[in-house]
Amino acid sequence: MGSLRVRYWQLAALLAVVVPQFDRLPSWLIAGVLLACVWRLPAVERRIGAPGAIVRSVLLVAGLAGVYYSHRTLLGAEGGVSFLIMGAALKLLESRNARDVFVLSILDFFILSTAFLFSQSLLLTLYVGVALVVIVAALLVQQQREGVTVRQTLWRAGVMVGQAVPLMLILFVFFPRLPPIWSLNLTQGTGKTGMTDNMSPGDISSLSQSSAPAFRVEFEGEAPPPGELYWRGLVLTRFDGKTWTQSDMLTDYAGMVDWGEYRPDWSLAQEDPAQRAVKYRVTLEPTDQPWLFALTLPRSATPKVGLARDYRLLYRAPVFSRISYDVTSYPSIPLDPHGLPLLIQRESLVLPSSGNEQAREQAHRWMSLLGSQERYVSHVLDWFRKEPFYYTMEPPPLGDNRIDEFLFGTRRGFCEHYASSFVFLMRAAGVPARVVVGYQGGERSPLGDYWQVRQLDAHAWAEVWLPGQGWVRVDPTAAVAPERIELGAQQLANDPAYWGDSGLSAMRYGNYRMFRGLRQMVDYINYRWQSDVLGYDTEDQDGLMQRLVGDTSMIKRLGIMAAILATLAFGLLLWTIYGQRRHEHPLDRLYRRYCERQARSGVAREPGEAPADFARRIAARKPAEAARAREVAALYASLRYRPDSPQAPVLTRRLQRLVTLR
Repeated sequence: MGSLRVRYWQLAALLAVVVPQFDRLPSWLIAGVLLACVWRLPAVERRIGAPGAIVRSVLLVAGLAGVYYSHRTLLGAEGGVSFLIMGAALKLLESRNARDVFVLSILDFFILSTAFLFSQSLLLTLYVGVALVVIVAALLVQQQREGVTVRQTLWRAGVMVGQAVPLMLILFVFFPRLPPIWSLNLTQGTGKTGMTDNMSPGDISSLSQSSAPAFRVEFEGEAPPPGELYWRGLVLTRFDGKTWTQSDMLTDYAGMVDWGEYRPDWSLAQEDPAQRAVKYRVTLEPTDQPWLFALTLPRSATPKVGLARDYRLLYRAPVFSRISYDVTSYPSIPLDPHGLPLLIQRESLVLPSSGNEQAREQAHRWMSLLGSQERYVSHVLDWFRKEPFYYTMEPPPLGDNRIDEFLFGTRRGFCEHYASSFVFLMRAAGVPARVVVGYQGGERSPLGDYWQVRQLDAHAWAEVWLPGQGWVRVDPTAAVAPERIELGAQQLANDPAYWGDSGLSAMRYGNYRMFRGLRQMVDYINYRWQSDVLGYDTEDQDGLMQRLVGDTSMIKRLGIMAAILATLAFGLLLWTIYGQRRHEHPLDRLYRRYCERQARSGVAREPGEAPADFARRIAARKPAEAARAREVAALYASLRYRPDSPQAPVLTRRLQRLVTLR
């Protein structure tokens, strides 16, 4: 029976560590793990027997081939985790003795820790704590006698795991901070939700159907109004008639990115510390892309963050894990007010050689009548505002001449359509213009001083270059649907007209307000977890030491940690010696008192010595004590193993008299 209990706990532990990886594992591997667990069920194994060496060898070769076929490697994050899980399933099939159980438990510990390679959420952390208790319980079962309940086993395992928590907290707070393993780009290429480096109709619509977080922002002081929260991410200047893409020239050439080392002239010319500044900290979710998001004219002193020539922030490497960066934006400083370099001017005016002829003719006609670039920009915005254009996330499909079909045909679309067609009209009239994509707005948490920007806040707008003013932001969407800018996409998520007949219609978002408060609470908890725990770095540790001892010395830090650990160890020692006695069984306490008295008289009980054996040794050394020693041993054994006996109260009182008798 004992071996069966161990088997069941083994199965439970293996399943517990596989659950967090479920959505990343190949379907065949999930089926293989379940098959291995079913195979080792006692009722099943009794019928078909355990697999032999040949069967296990075949399964090993097939498993290796399957992992390589699914991931194209046996290494890396996903391939390595699949390989470990496959090995654990095969180890389960050959487990026979205590050593095998121990090895499998070590594998379970290691596999469980790999879940943090892919996610570091609070929910996963809580689950890992529960799974740890299950693995420790599986190890405890081997050492337990019969009759110990599942509840007792889990309680003891929970106590053991809980005893490690203070040590973990002390090391977390005081031990020198090292980069977490998930910051080593082990999950690159796994595909993240976010902006791509091009824009075609449908891209931002698909992002707007996701409520996943994009980034969080914590402002110093008052935040700008929601209508001014334009988070620049990409600047798109090339257009082939269907798709907008970014120019490689503005980042690949020398001097086109200010990394803070050798300041290019264009960057120095845009500095004016006397202007109004907006300071904030952005915590960006992984995107697998190098671009960052910030308000207009950002400056950042965060390492590896640079300012590109088109005035957006870049990271030196793709963002494979959550990062934070500090930004100071100067929204009142004009961008390139004194003229455009020839390269940028050419990039901002070029159009395909043919196509969308009706839009070209209209642009030429308007420009010839108005004669001024500023008046032309205002006229086009008024035209969008007065004509029957509609903002919807379910626009009709467009053909080859997309600009003409949208402007003079369907007139139904979202920000992507309006930004693209507006920039086309500008360039057709000789006004330098470009498309900017990023996010607009966000939602301020009522429980914390930060803003949550989600994928559904994705947005596209235009920038036009005007003499003496430089690059000016123009959002044609605001002319058609000003509520999208003033209220934000997160507020419009409740409006069925906004989503049309898509999957995000009122059917899906009808109860949005009902769960909004709960979602905001969850967002706040996640934010505190990410900023206070996952974001706890060397700077935070130095700040804590400065507050505690007024010094950031490594010697003092290690000294404080050693002192706390010593105090903790001494407390655990006292608890082990005296705390256990408080929970000692009354009969065990009586017998221990008797043994201590005999030890003082020269006969000490050996560790693990049975009461009957101890009584015989007492009789051999002290004949006068022989009768009482035998009776004490007999009464103790009878009461401990037959506690429900009707004579138990009488026998207990007899044992008490024998122990206290001098």
